[in-house]
Amino acid sequence: MKKMMILAGLTLLLVGCGEAKVESKTPIVSPLQKSQESSLMIEATPYTQIASAIGKTPMLVEFGSTGCASCVEMGKLLYRAKQEYPKSAIYFVEVYQDQQATRDYRIQMIPTQIYIDGKGAEADRPMGAVNDEQLIAKLKEQKIIL
Repeated sequence: MKKMMILAGLTLLLVGCGEAKVESKTPIVSPLQKSQESSLMIEATPYTQIASAIGKTPMLVEFGSTGCASCVEMGKLLYRAKQEYPKSAIYFVEVYQDQQATRDYRIQMIPTQIYIDGKGAEADRPMGAVNDEQLIAKLKEQKIIL
């Protein structure tokens, strides 16, 4: 009788352990939404194309990845800044496509913004995402936008 009770208890336990429904607080993004969202990001520029402009004008080079949420947010800010100031030297480097430039600049975390002055020297290196106001203020301070 004791064995029957244990067997019945185990059976109920196993039957009751079906798939649990867990509500996700993170919205599910469809592939279409994701592609539309990333289309609002600044496009990646191969570092070899940026290198020739270094030392000629102040610029911002953002090192990040399209697979990084903070980088995507920064990419959106950079896209809007580039739309508002189309002649500005604002670039996005995809770290997984330009690994040599990533090593050369010793990128340790993404996103990393590298501000380069008109003489080609690194002027500042903030890491992590910033908000729109901080970005615009820094771009003005570094004379990337006027």
